[in-house]
Amino acid sequence: MCLLLVVLAGVILRRQRASRVARLFCLMLFLVAGWFLGFAAMFSTTSPTLAAMFGRLAISSVAFLPAAVYDFTATSIRTYIRHRSIILISWLAATLFAFLILATDFVIAGTRQFSWGGYPRVGPGGALFLIYFFVVLALQMFEYLVEYRQTADERRRRRILNLMASFAIVYLSAVDFVPMFGVDHRPVGYVPVFAFVLFAWRSIRSHRFQSITAARAASEILDTMADALFVIDAEARVRVINDAVHTIFGYTESEILGKTIDTLEYVDPEASISRTLRDMLRRAPIRDEERVFRRNDGERIDVSISVSPLHERDMEGGAVLIARDIRGRKRTEEELRAFTVKLQQSNRELEDFAYVASHDLQEPLRKIQAFGDRLKARYGEALTTEGVDYLNRMQSAAGRMQSLINDLLVFSRITTKAQPFAPVDLGVIAREVVHDLEVRIHQSGGEVIVGELPAVDADALQMRQLFQNLVGNGLKFHKPDVPPRVEVSGSTVNTHVQIVVSDNGIGFDEKYAERIFTMFERLHGRAAYEGTGIGLAICRKIAQRHGGDIRAYSSPGEGARFVVTLPLRHGAIGVD
Repeated sequence: MCLLLVVLAGVILRRQRASRVARLFCLMLFLVAGWFLGFAAMFSTTSPTLAAMFGRLAISSVAFLPAAVYDFTATSIRTYIRHRSIILISWLAATLFAFLILATDFVIAGTRQFSWGGYPRVGPGGALFLIYFFVVLALQMFEYLVEYRQTADERRRRRILNLMASFAIVYLSAVDFVPMFGVDHRPVGYVPVFAFVLFAWRSIRSHRFQSITAARAASEILDTMADALFVIDAEARVRVINDAVHTIFGYTESEILGKTIDTLEYVDPEASISRTLRDMLRRAPIRDEERVFRRNDGERIDVSISVSPLHERDMEGGAVLIARDIRGRKRTEEELRAFTVKLQQSNRELEDFAYVASHDLQEPLRKIQAFGDRLKARYGEALTTEGVDYLNRMQSAAGRMQSLINDLLVFSRITTKAQPFAPVDLGVIAREVVHDLEVRIHQSGGEVIVGELPAVDADALQMRQLFQNLVGNGLKFHKPDVPPRVEVSGSTVNTHVQIVVSDNGIGFDEKYAERIFTMFERLHGRAAYEGTGIGLAICRKIAQRHGGDIRAYSSPGEGARFVVTLPLRHGAIGVD
């Protein structure tokens, strides 16, 4: 019997190409062989010690059978991933019980003598072992039953029924557990196992395995491709197609085979693939060349084709052509292009509006300020204290409006009046800005330290504006009675430049790190710190116009640090 099991295992391994299913099935056969071999040795020896040892070895093989059977079932019906945890637990339980059987008397407590020979005697944990054994086997049959009810494939249903019948037969050998409980019953488990071997052998002989050759595998791969594939000869006649040709172009094999690939083209005959094939392949394989093909019903299809030469004995000069349907991509590109044009137009209109509105508001403001000055000069003495206060408030509001309009003009001119990019020494620009801010630095009693700064491709005027706003903020937002200190430094990181402007000022909560770059956004009242709330928005727009960005880092009372990242060089020097 053991020899039959080993032979069956070898045949299955050879037929199934040593797949995981085959290896698990053979493992089950070897475990059953170990079971019978251990019992055969137990019955043949006259030594009680050896009989007990062989009995333990036989039952330890049985301990692994439920785990192997369940693993085989889950793998064969493709539910291994879903039931991986159950499989792992069953293998761990099998290993634990095998250890207890071999090393302790928990499951097997020696042997009991019958008239026909000695047999293992169940220990205190024998019932627990049998519960594990039958629960896992019941789960295995339940998995087969669920799969049988869910599948509609008749061949698969028959296969599942055959497997269920095979295991039901072999499970009858569990009757050999009865003598372990003292029942005088001669072991007959080999009978259902022998029937199982015959049944399995019959199933294997009746099942014809298809050899998986490279050609068959290639054919399967081609028919699962989403792209249309054509094999064409030297005259550009179609010799082979895949299923995607029918899906995309609507042609069947009888309608396209033997015809030239030009059948699908919407081009001048002189520029068709058949006319240009030889020149195309002489240069190099073609990758992702866009063309327009036609479906069988005449509909135009945008495709991307790739063509590679074919060097077969009967196809010399031919090629493999792969056509990818890019209609979806074309639609997306067109929508994106239209949206980009619309967005650019909208941005231009907004920028023009801001510029025109700001420019046109200048004249009324100048008149308000001029007449306010005349009113104060001529009639100031005649006005009451309340009247003078009203006049001062009006002029102050007009002054703030003037500053706001000027900042709006600066913001709009970042793109409307931008200058071409050119090499700019940031160190020179930063020192010039510090020179311009000398009065403010002197009034605040502070200092500005300019470190090493690299040269970049940029708009020099906008770089000046960037430094002026950042350094100016560092001087403005300082702590009371603490002189401001602003440090400017820079470094080159790969192809980009990082400019860091840090100060020892009042700082801010970093949750506002994005909000401060929004137009008209202020974290402090106008009475505490002057300004329009546009300066940092200007800095961000300048950085983005140069292909970079600006970030802020701070905490209350600890100063602030602004990091501007800009490309070191631009591919084409010019206005972006």
